Amino acid sequence: MSYLEKKRNLYYAVLKIPKELHEHFGKTKFSKSTGEADKRKASHIAMGFVSEWKRQIDMARKRALDYDTQFALSLRKELENACKYNDDPYVLHEVVGDLVDTLRIQGDSIKAEKIASIAFGNDVILGEHYDAWVASIKSPNVKTRSSYASVGREVMKYFPTVKSINPKSVREWARMMVEGKGMYSEELSKSSIERRFRVARSFWLHLEYKDLVPLDSCPFKIPRFVSEADKKKRALLLKTKGRAEERQPFEPEELVSVWKEASKKDQQLADLIYLGMYTGCRIEELCQLRVESCSESLIKVTSSKTKAGYRDIPVHPELKPLVKKLFTESKDGYLLSGLKAPPSTGDRSSAIGKRFGRLKKRMGFESDKVFHSIRKTVATLLENANVPENLSAEIIGHDHDTLTYGLYSGGYSYQAKLDAISKIRYPL
Repeated sequence: MSYLEKKRNLYYAVLKIPKELHEHFGKTKFSKSTGEADKRKASHIAMGFVSEWKRQIDMARKRALDYDTQFALSLRKELENACKYNDDPYVLHEVVGDLVDTLRIQGDSIKAEKIASIAFGNDVILGEHYDAWVASIKSPNVKTRSSYASVGREVMKYFPTVKSINPKSVREWARMMVEGKGMYSEELSKSSIERRFRVARSFWLHLEYKDLVPLDSCPFKIPRFVSEADKKKRALLLKTKGRAEERQPFEPEELVSVWKEASKKDQQLADLIYLGMYTGCRIEELCQLRVESCSESLIKVTSSKTKAGYRDIPVHPELKPLVKKLFTESKDGYLLSGLKAPPSTGDRSSAIGKRFGRLKKRMGFESDKVFHSIRKTVATLLENANVPENLSAEIIGHDHDTLTYGLYSGGYSYQAKLDAISKIRYPL
């Protein structure tokens, strides 16, 4: 499909907006000049615009209100127009009232109240305040903001209006997540439920700030049964597997088998795994490694989730051939070249992390063994090699616990870290 339209001497990028979203965007199509008269050059520029427009359309669709809310909003608009143009609004009031009464008689009182409260303008629609709330999220982390925005859409879907939020409905929402019913195809972990409640509270506080809900009245308090269900789940896992459900380290032999399997069809993934095996780095730390910041003898982590994560790691002797190869092959300035970061998160590890997940699952590993488990493997190997804990922490990127080493020490020397990291051995 062509997204180009010629106006005078220049080509314009154009994309039609789906009919159901015309009102949302306030227009029927996107249009922007490419500034080019050459069709081939204009086509490349246009694709960038179109990609962004499609993302906006997708986001708008995900935020779309449910049918009942849309219907009620249309009724409210009709009532407002009747008053605005001096028509008789009482006839329309009677029609809406009859509809609400019919729903109550049919036993659908929840739907009746919802339509009545929206149509007659005495309820707050969360969807109308979603964009302002997202814009108010202060976190500097792109991934956190994206996660909040995503969960916010989830909250709006279950609670379309403020009046639909009450202690009972909040408990029902929590129960749905615990049991994996309704909106959720599987049971959610305690941490996932806590994250959703955290986002819901953030949305509510935004409404408080706008004086749309009473102060200090947030109903999003996690019910006690969430913790009780989590305890039961952990106890069952302890009984059946001999351990609780948490990330477990790979055995060295297991990790070698995963690396070898990746090497058969996905060399980029195999390289990522190998780097992890001899550095203990987090997956995004590895994917963000820049050629300009590293050398064939030193890996410099310049992007990490914690302050202690910014560190220098000597290159393990087994790793030197791979690092040399990656330096030679890099085409974009990254040690792991060719990874694409989605605009929503900015994480270069997004796609390759999923490839790792599919690979280890295909090999029969359970959910408690993930890429982050490689860090645990490295930590275990260093401990078994009698490497001091503070030295291991400096290599892996953890804080020192003690005041003397944590606050006053300048850190271990390159040689000390190289001697320690060289003790990492795998049954290759």
